Amino acid sequence: MPPPPPIPIPDPEQIIEGIADISDDPADKTINTSNLYRTDPDGYGIVREYLHGRPSITPDKHYSLAEVSDSPYMATEDSSDFQATSRTFLSPLQTLYQSAASTAQTIFTPFRNPSIYHLMTWFYRPESNTKSITELNSLVKDVILAPDFKADDLVGFDAKKENKMMDAYREAPSESEGPSPFTFDDTWIKGSVEIPLPCDGVKQSEEEAPKFKVEVYYRRLTEVIKAALSEPAAENFHMFPFKEFWKPGPDELEEQMYWESYTGDRWNEEYTKIHADNQEGLHHNLEAVLIALKIWSDSTSLAQFGNAQMWPIYLFFGNQSKYSRAKPSSFSAHHIAYMPKVCLKFFQL
Repeated sequence: MPPPPPIPIPDPEQIIEGIADISDDPADKTINTSNLYRTDPDGYGIVREYLHGRPSITPDKHYSLAEVSDSPYMATEDSSDFQATSRTFLSPLQTLYQSAASTAQTIFTPFRNPSIYHLMTWFYRPESNTKSITELNSLVKDVILAPDFKADDLVGFDAKKENKMMDAYREAPSESEGPSPFTFDDTWIKGSVEIPLPCDGVKQSEEEAPKFKVEVYYRRLTEVIKAALSEPAAENFHMFPFKEFWKPGPDELEEQMYWESYTGDRWNEEYTKIHADNQEGLHHNLEAVLIALKIWSDSTSLAQFGNAQMWPIYLFFGNQSKYSRAKPSSFSAHHIAYMPKVCLKFFQL
């Protein structure tokens, strides 16, 4: 039996009672956050508790088993394992073509029209097996069926050319507006680090020691955070922490549960601090959120043969569920630096 989905939280109204009662007077910067919001228990009797009232947004509406599991034994609509069949078997299109070969048919049989035929033929091309049913549905609903989409605009389209234009494009804000908080520049930067070298038998300060210069490639951490929060995966980030409780029996006390970073006491305590500081700031009418950064690094071989190695530094976000973050197919790791492996050899003259 699969676990029950999270308890759905109703969409907040324009004014949420007990969360943000903001006065029209600019001098009054207080926000009433005294109310505690508790959800109804789910199928396991687990209750969520938000310390500062009902959250204005929650990623639970995007929850599905495909988001937290890669198991091939659970058939889900959004599963990305649909393409994981061996290429030695006939593809679904080949099976359909062979079964209908003896009957009179049009060129796009068994589909309703040529458009669907061309779309499905592109989807089942043997050159690529990375596309999923979810991506195909998104291509149709979000792109082809968009009100402003026109097929004539794609005449002369070249993906490489458009990618170069995206990489070179930087929005230039006006001097009066200043830099936009929604723009980011997460391009790679070439830098260098100087490492002081020790010398046996010589006593000297670290500042006076000879330096070994090492080239490194890195990206600005703030820009990487902006870029990550602009990705579709950020819809599943938990911006508002909560606590979870479970009551074993009617006559027993509630027990607090810990299973994600944003359900722990430390996260809730830190969020309470920034939430209180935000009430006294200039942007008190905006909600404060807490972003948790998880840094990781490990030696990586650069080739199947030889000993060429490098130390990449990865960045993960604690706001993302560990079940989604641990899936390689979620691409949750953001590269922020590459450090070459330094090997020094000393020779006695």
